[in-house]
Amino acid sequence: MGERSRQGLPPFERISRQSRLILERARSLGLPGWLRAEREPLLQGIKLTAACVLAWWLVARVLQDRMPVLGAIGVLLTFSATAYGTVVRGVQQVGAVTVGLFGAGGLILLLGINGITLAILVAGGLVVTRLLNLPKQNVQIPITALLVFALGATYSLERLVDLLLGAVIGILANLVVLPPRYVEEARREMAELAGDLSSLSAAMGKGVRGAWGEDEARSWLERSREVDARLRESQEVAEQAAESVRLVPLRRRRQDEQLDQVAEAMTCLDHAGLQLRGIARSLTDLAAGVRGLPAEDVHRVPAALGDELLAISKAFAAFGRLQLGRGSVRDLGRLRTALRESGEHQVLVAERVPDTENVQLWSLHGAMLDQCATIRHELDPENGPHQAAFPAWLIPG
Repeated sequence: MGERSRQGLPPFERISRQSRLILERARSLGLPGWLRAEREPLLQGIKLTAACVLAWWLVARVLQDRMPVLGAIGVLLTFSATAYGTVVRGVQQVGAVTVGLFGAGGLILLLGINGITLAILVAGGLVVTRLLNLPKQNVQIPITALLVFALGATYSLERLVDLLLGAVIGILANLVVLPPRYVEEARREMAELAGDLSSLSAAMGKGVRGAWGEDEARSWLERSREVDARLRESQEVAEQAAESVRLVPLRRRRQDEQLDQVAEAMTCLDHAGLQLRGIARSLTDLAAGVRGLPAEDVHRVPAALGDELLAISKAFAAFGRLQLGRGSVRDLGRLRTALRESGEHQVLVAERVPDTENVQLWSLHGAMLDQCATIRHELDPENGPHQAAFPAWLIPG
């Protein structure tokens, strides 16, 4: 089930499903392997907890505020997945509280404390939030205005100071202490996506070599749609990886190269995945007998097409492994071998395409051959359009 499908589940079912996935992954990797895989989220969680405790202690012991928890809240409000995002959120939160504080104070002086003032504070705060193009979830302007309305300006000044302290601590924590870098996570995501395409291609190849029909073809098409949805969502992972190295000290050239590789790998998989989905669509149409296609001809699809899809599966798998670490000459060799085998099988497929006068059937077989050839071209490390998707040291420019 794709991520979008999971998002459509009821909340408790989503929690239950996600818990099962985490447990299954922990069992498959073992505790040491799971800890390595989750190292970045665990470190960031520990860092956020420590930053909250530090902010609380400073407000309680140094500023001697009556509500030291506001410092910790300030950290939580500003802390983001990346250092750059934390700076942006910190500026937004402090700015919103400042606007709410002074706006509410001035309005209360003019109109006093009454229902009309309350309505203007809430409605005006929401309007100003929109005018300042703040995120929809940022309602600090109306919240601060209501706190001034209820507790007075003195409390709100304390709130501003505490929030400012929390924001500074949150920003420094993300900039200086183990700044989050999601480049490796993005590369793992690309490897997993390539693995999904490899698994789908293998299933289609084995199916075409054996007995298959409309049910099997539709399951391949549905899986291809799920992979396509995940490819679309991976754009956020790539963007987060790019953002995670902004404003981070000691930024290295290697990270820029890895970001370029992630972006190109995502484009490559998107293009190749679209072609694989087209093959699944063609097989489904043939099995269903639509568009004037003879459904009884499913068994006349050359078994060599299955062999070609199995070779393409190996190519996807090798491409995925090349996204991890520095890549290896062995995996590059496996990719080249798989692409060569796929091309050899395509020659056999072309020779064994059923002789028919049905134009639709002839066109369908031709389209599938072209889509397989396009996948090989997309994954070709030397002559393909995505050479930047491979480790630079393996593919000299």
